[in-house]
Amino acid sequence: MSGVSKVPLRHRDQPVVLSGSALDQLANTCALQWFLGREVKADAPATTAQGFGNVMHVLADEVASGRTPADLDVLMERLDSVWNALAFDAPWKSRQEKENARVALERFLNWHVLDRAGRTPVASEQDFDVTLEAGDYQVRIRGQMDRVEKDAAGRAYVVDFKTGKQAPTAREVERHPQLAVYQLAVREGAVDTAFDGARPEPGGAELVHLRQGAAKRDGGDSLPKVQTQEPTAQEWVGELLATAAGKVLDERFTPSAGQHCAHCAFRASCSARPEGRHVVE
Repeated sequence: MSGVSKVPLRHRDQPVVLSGSALDQLANTCALQWFLGREVKADAPATTAQGFGNVMHVLADEVASGRTPADLDVLMERLDSVWNALAFDAPWKSRQEKENARVALERFLNWHVLDRAGRTPVASEQDFDVTLEAGDYQVRIRGQMDRVEKDAAGRAYVVDFKTGKQAPTAREVERHPQLAVYQLAVREGAVDTAFDGARPEPGGAELVHLRQGAAKRDGGDSLPKVQTQEPTAQEWVGELLATAAGKVLDERFTPSAGQHCAHCAFRASCSARPEGRHVVE
């Protein structure tokens, strides 16, 4: 009996459901990595880096929503209450990462109280679910925006907090799929409820890197590195959506080698990697 399924993963008369990060993986990084991680559920167990990121996002949300004051001592108390649930390999690693968390929270607070060109928070952990036309396809984008702010012109500005150790290049930020999808979702009504039912224009989006200090000209190490995407032209985003949807519907999950391979859970059995070829051939 053949092990190849005859049942398609997706029905062509239904919208293809994707997230901003899935779009990036499918169109720009590695479609096979997306397929194995999302569809086969073969991902490695959650890492301490993911736990670190989850804690940072929860605390940032508590401050934005007013449930927790913008005070480092209070936030460190909250951090203490959950920190031991993160399973570090060694006590020294736990201590080191806790200090990194303190520095990240301090950067977040310094950023939070800045005047940021008259922007004010209007929503935190904002869920969205919009269906977009992309070429011949319908793509349903679901996700969550870490923070939505209203700028001085009344436009919606989306903030995405990052807790990784890497940052994209300035050129990559211009065409950052996740930020672009957020801006497209704003245009389609994703944050209307935070704007009293009115439809705001997208005013831009940014990555706020809490693990990385800003350059000296941008305020120095006590502030996070911030990378901004201007209100985006929709043409290239639509092409990216269509490319990703086409791969999913045609089940074209071919591997693409690159820097991302270094952190891939499937490299040991991937035909694009020397160490994996003997497994699959």
